[in-house]
Amino acid sequence: MAQYLLPKVVTVFDTPEEQGRETHYEAVINDCLLKILPDDFFNMNFNDADLIEDMKNNFQSLLPLIKTIPSDIHQENISFFMLNKYRPNAFQFFFEMFSRWIVPGKRLDVLLLYAADFRFPEFGDQVYTICELMIKVRDSSDLPEILCNLPIIEMEVRLGVESAYHARRILEIKGLTADGKTAVIQEQMAYFVRKSPKMFDRDLFTEMQHVMVICPEEFKNARDSRLLSRIIGSHYIFRKQLLEALAASPKKRHLRIRIFRSKIRREGEYRSVLSVLVGLNFLKEKEVFEEQHLMTAIQNYLPNMRPVKDSFFSNRRGNENICTVYLEIEKPDHGEFLGSEINTLREELIVDLKDRIGHLMHPVFMPRNEEEIMRNVLSLSNQIKYIRDLPQVFISFDEQTHHYLYFNVIIVRVVIPGSPAIQEMFEKKSKSLEYISDRCKMLGMLRKQYTKEATVFRVKMSNSNFLRLDHSIDLYKARAFLVGELTNICGEFRDYNGGMISKQNELLCRVRELLVNDSVRYNELLLENFFYSLHPVIMRSVLEAAALEKLFKMMLNIVKKGFFSGENYTVELESTEDFIFVMIASKEDSLKKEITKGLKKMPRESATIAGSYLVVYEVSCIGYIYRSSDPQSREMFCKIITQTLHDWEEI
Repeated sequence: MAQYLLPKVVTVFDTPEEQGRETHYEAVINDCLLKILPDDFFNMNFNDADLIEDMKNNFQSLLPLIKTIPSDIHQENISFFMLNKYRPNAFQFFFEMFSRWIVPGKRLDVLLLYAADFRFPEFGDQVYTICELMIKVRDSSDLPEILCNLPIIEMEVRLGVESAYHARRILEIKGLTADGKTAVIQEQMAYFVRKSPKMFDRDLFTEMQHVMVICPEEFKNARDSRLLSRIIGSHYIFRKQLLEALAASPKKRHLRIRIFRSKIRREGEYRSVLSVLVGLNFLKEKEVFEEQHLMTAIQNYLPNMRPVKDSFFSNRRGNENICTVYLEIEKPDHGEFLGSEINTLREELIVDLKDRIGHLMHPVFMPRNEEEIMRNVLSLSNQIKYIRDLPQVFISFDEQTHHYLYFNVIIVRVVIPGSPAIQEMFEKKSKSLEYISDRCKMLGMLRKQYTKEATVFRVKMSNSNFLRLDHSIDLYKARAFLVGELTNICGEFRDYNGGMISKQNELLCRVRELLVNDSVRYNELLLENFFYSLHPVIMRSVLEAAALEKLFKMMLNIVKKGFFSGENYTVELESTEDFIFVMIASKEDSLKKEITKGLKKMPRESATIAGSYLVVYEVSCIGYIYRSSDPQSREMFCKIITQTLHDWEEI
């Protein structure tokens, strides 16, 4: 008949001379195990060797095990248990946490304390520690606070008993009872809870502990308890507001910002700084918001500002999709901030920051296609027929890493006797580009005395100068920079595959100039996104700059105006002698599909209508430029737009 029993327990201090004592400790350990382990956890046949390894793995998967058991007889007595793999000083950490911090700032009476290290011989030589701590709650008002703090303390104990690092970091904060600053902050948190119970709950202490742990000592030493309390309270409120907003609208971007004057102590004196707190939610898994994103937004409006060293910290818990960040900025002369400067940031950042959220991107790598390279070399070679022909250059993007961009470059040229090699030109003239040699090949002769040469190489450059406002890489700008540098290094050449790109850049620059001349305030990232949303693509090269400026200003106006109550869309329609401009703002993106379907009825050539679609601050903006001087065609275009809007609203 199978025998079911607990595995044999052996304490680490058992010796042949002390056989009487081991029986007592074995009984106590078994009693504790039966209390904290799941029912019938060891209800198995230990004579079956095939099951012992599975039982060992199941047992270790439970560790560290922290359990709280109130007394059935004396309700004021509560026992806390810990079971874990042995780690030096884990028991001391367990004792400190439950005796001192289950009610912050108040040490409770300890009625019973027990700890023992032991082994299960059937499980091998691994040593385990089991502890029991019983406290007496003499003040009944402490019981609700204990129940509130218990999940937090249990979580921190699990971290600390496994990791000496986490134990030190947690006790570094919690153990500073002699530190007047920490004590004052705790009192301030308790005052917030008492004064505004609807705004602050007991989990404010959790926020305090979390912020105090992630902030380095230098940060806390340079700021007084009032400022630290203000920072903690603001982070708590932002988290609470964001969670409530996400519950109501989980697919929308939510952003909170708070800006106020502060004083910090540096080098023995107090300096004036501006505290900036931001809370936001992430809509995509790879989104990030760091110091550089916030600082570039601030410097867009206050260019001379600089961040206070080591003042930034980000408060994001695990895989949560909300984040709160803190940053301090200062003037170069450490002067006071004007009210107008603060108001500017409060008004502008709340909108601008939505475009500054970055995206973690994996490095891009495209394996080289040698067949394509040779085909491009031959195409460039065919373009050179005379000695005076310009060098032909083909530029293609190759690779992106975290800090650098790589381009493939092919240069086919006529080599005049005495001309330096391409690599020599780079070594003499290039400081911002790194030349990576691939091959140099002779393609033939002109007039039987001039060599036609093809040089294939890679170029490496830093990507820091080509970051857009949302910290994505602007490859158009990077390529334009490369063309300029190659011109300085090698002289004039023909950009074989860059004609269309150059035309687009020229048109975009002309639109910028018109906006500046008309004193229009706009977001540079928004203008670029608008321009590159134009379709067909040919319109980014052939449209008049004035027409594009007109449509862009209509988009800015319609977004600023917003929606009236009950409206699902807003539309603006203007016409000139040659063009009809339409800009529609909608709360739903399904409208674009319906309008596109309606415009297919137009008897037109594809190049007469330019369209744009862009989501601006969570509003879908649909724009069209229709070029026509025919009254009937113009009337039909307007009628299709109007009828489609009416039919869509009726659905």
